[in-house]
Amino acid sequence: MVEDLTISESLSDWIEYVIANNALSHRLQEKRSLILDIRRKLLPRPVLIAVLVLGLHAPAGFASPVVPVYHNAGSISAPTSIPERDTRDVLHPITVNATDKDWVTHVLPTGRIVSPVGTVDGTPNFATNVVALGPDHIAVLANGATRAQTVTLYDTKTLRAVAQLAAYKENADPRAASSTLSTVGHQSLYQGIATGPDHTFFTAGGDSNDVAEFRFEDGKIHLLRRYPLQWQAFPKDQYPYYYQGERKPGKARLFYPDAVALGPNRRHLFVAGMLSNSVARIDLKTGQTQYLNVGPYPFALTLADGGKRLVVSLWGADAVAVLDPTDFKSLGTVAVGPQTGPDNLAAGVHPTALVARTDGPQVYVALANTDQVVEVDSQTLKSTAVLNDSPYPDAPPGSYPDALAIADGKLFVANAGNNDVAVYDLASGKALGLIPTGWYPTGMTVSQDALYVVAAKGLGTGPNVQHQWVGNMMDGLVQKIPLNELSEKLPGWTKAALDNDGFSEPQRRAREAEDQKVTGFLRKHIRYVVFILRENKTFDEDFGDYKPAGAWADSKLDLYGPRQVPNLYDLAHHYTLFVNFMADGEVTAQGHQWTTAASDSDFVQRTWPEYYSGRGLVGNPGWTQPLIPVGAPGKADFHPSSDNPYSDYRNLSALGKWTNPWISYPERLFLFNDLLNHHVSFEDFGEFVSRSEAGNISAAMKQHLATGFPGWDRMILDTYREKVAENWLKAHPGAKFPHFIYIWLPDDHTAGRAPCYYTPDYYVANNDYATAKFIHYLSTTPQWKHMVVFLTEDDAQSGADHIDAHRTLALAMGPWVKQGFLETNLYSQVNILKTTEAIFGLPPMSQWDQNASVFRGIWTDHPDFAPTPKPTPIQIPVAFNSGACTNVKLLRREVGMTGHSLSGKWFKEHEDTLEAKLPPLAKDVRYSPTTLLKVPGPEQMKQEWVAAKGEKSYDQVMAYLRRIAAKHHAPLAAFRAGEDE
Repeated sequence: MVEDLTISESLSDWIEYVIANNALSHRLQEKRSLILDIRRKLLPRPVLIAVLVLGLHAPAGFASPVVPVYHNAGSISAPTSIPERDTRDVLHPITVNATDKDWVTHVLPTGRIVSPVGTVDGTPNFATNVVALGPDHIAVLANGATRAQTVTLYDTKTLRAVAQLAAYKENADPRAASSTLSTVGHQSLYQGIATGPDHTFFTAGGDSNDVAEFRFEDGKIHLLRRYPLQWQAFPKDQYPYYYQGERKPGKARLFYPDAVALGPNRRHLFVAGMLSNSVARIDLKTGQTQYLNVGPYPFALTLADGGKRLVVSLWGADAVAVLDPTDFKSLGTVAVGPQTGPDNLAAGVHPTALVARTDGPQVYVALANTDQVVEVDSQTLKSTAVLNDSPYPDAPPGSYPDALAIADGKLFVANAGNNDVAVYDLASGKALGLIPTGWYPTGMTVSQDALYVVAAKGLGTGPNVQHQWVGNMMDGLVQKIPLNELSEKLPGWTKAALDNDGFSEPQRRAREAEDQKVTGFLRKHIRYVVFILRENKTFDEDFGDYKPAGAWADSKLDLYGPRQVPNLYDLAHHYTLFVNFMADGEVTAQGHQWTTAASDSDFVQRTWPEYYSGRGLVGNPGWTQPLIPVGAPGKADFHPSSDNPYSDYRNLSALGKWTNPWISYPERLFLFNDLLNHHVSFEDFGEFVSRSEAGNISAAMKQHLATGFPGWDRMILDTYREKVAENWLKAHPGAKFPHFIYIWLPDDHTAGRAPCYYTPDYYVANNDYATAKFIHYLSTTPQWKHMVVFLTEDDAQSGADHIDAHRTLALAMGPWVKQGFLETNLYSQVNILKTTEAIFGLPPMSQWDQNASVFRGIWTDHPDFAPTPKPTPIQIPVAFNSGACTNVKLLRREVGMTGHSLSGKWFKEHEDTLEAKLPPLAKDVRYSPTTLLKVPGPEQMKQEWVAAKGEKSYDQVMAYLRRIAAKHHAPLAAFRAGEDE
């Protein structure tokens, strides 16, 4: 499919347009060599983030791109232009002014805009904390899903990076070290950093289960010492009831340090242990360590009341713990939210960031899940005030406050959800204004009369044509805001922050008026909604070879085409195809919350990089996988290598306290809860639902779960899943037919080149046929006359896309949907939920769906009630990946072919009846196989491409990128996202 590797005319034209119309292109051309040289000297290759030279600066007006809309129902006319999206990386300090404002302005997948103010500079991927290191430097910790995590030091006057530490999960890369770059092996970093005397600082080690002490001296960061820590057992009746770290043979359980604080006399270091529900006190002279249980998921530590109190926020307990740091004993806890317990079904409030007043015992704690900041008196152990951090009256949750700072009589609150810092008068609690930041601000500090803010996702993404992984291709951002500018600039900044999010009153009124127009039409004609969710594809990955999409598609990045997905192409041609549709998250862990809750919680955002990079955590249970860990009670009768795809849905009342999805829930839970509360009938085929703290599902919710539908198991094909769902619906005709159907068909995720599994081509083809067969069945039901079907992917992490790494595919289908229509307006997964809510009259779950638009322009007054054409049969022969197969895998495949669930009894009866005879993998195979059941996108992408098109084709695609680089006089390194990608 990738035979002609000259640059496509559409892509070439776009590249030339961006450069030719770039008002600052001559300046940027001069900066390129300097920027790249700085990066080579300062940053190790594993943490280089993508610099897409072809789009270094977009034309003026990028913040409000003009996107063509093609009203061509009934026939498709290929568009000839695409929106001007690019990859944005701040590679040197920029003081934002009228000239450079457009350069730091970017449109996010949800359509919101980021436009940070002050002086900004880039950081490595997923910056989560910043502290002052003396008067001359700040230290920024970044713990993304990268091979090396980092601490970078910046000069406070210039905001230039002057030194960096690269902490490698395994052996350090000696090639990366330089005069300004230090490396350390077998060390992880997770959120926590605290400074000590003489330019020393301490970092929380997460997976490396230690605290590391460093000193900045002679222009370089030096490792002084590591303090090992040990896991501590917690009471059996204390959430999460069961150890939530990764459990591998021979690997000890982890204390999992996630926050550090230096004691009042600098003799002791206090460390929060996220997986131990404990705080450790380390004697810095002797190394002796004491431990104290404080409660579920300690998140942050701060000294208060002149050093006489140590306050600990408890992420999983809706409370803060207060300790005596001298005697190292508990003084009690202070509730900052409703009482919790095993039977609690409501989401937690998520106490996270802390900041203490220097003139009294008061401590402020951010409640990330409920958009509040609570004042706690550390002497009386009482909550004394609550500050509402919502951006407008009666706003649903979504601000996600998760960093705090105090200066000049003001309280600063970083809102990760709204990409701003809220400013409050400390004495009165009055809201003073907002400061625009980068995407997802996560940390703040004050130094030398300036506020410093770090944003984990920086300016977002653009194209990932070099197959960078969306999960870690984004630079973070550090921002310096002089405090003496607040009085003058805060009013203008406030207006910009509200406008960026679409939160101003005129914007909300206009959007509501437009939504009401289309909502009336929908409620008249649509009574049934079907949501089909699939797995991990970019738009170009599936539709790159779809000619009607014109410039919206790039055939060079197409992986699956008409042979594998003929039905997808046919449905796109017959109904409405969204060509400018974005996934709101980066990976599956987020995607399944965005598609069911219109947001993802701060817990998911802050933890997924650790388990995606294999740093000690397990994926939050309840997310598309069996909830019972290996070795847990209730799993003893399953073969250790098996995977029971039904354990999410069967024996729901017996799952018990060893499950832990509760802490991961956003405040208003999920769409299924709203449907249940508003008496809308629904059936859930395969997606998770909310549980109590102990892991149980309410009796009312259980009535809507298809327990015979298999969950995540690559040995069970989507054609079987479709059969289960179709048979269930046939057994529930007429009034029993649910008004909302959610079905998960995950096989287009594939298993890469893992031995014994089906080939990627066959998985995708099977998924395509199952999808079309299910839609065809729906179109033959009486309900079809009042039905709409939405189809999309959970994320876009496995492929490349020439417009944006978040762009995925989406279709709308049904009698009232325009035929042969390309929808080019910017939409995302949240718009599906918003439209569903409009149809059923449901309230918003978050600020994202409340401020999203109902789909417009895709509906028709001339319905076609005819059924969809019968699906094209699978054109790809059944085939399996080569390589040595264990008997267990062969048996799992045999069971999966018949749709059986796995059991110990079945294995005992059949374990010795088959032999593994498939040929081993060739020695020169480029990519080592993995099961790809839960792996980051880069490995999945590489394996799928090589398996589907071969290594020659993959090399050709790389050559394609080299020619782009040469054409624009840039080294290929400028297009690379580093070894991690």
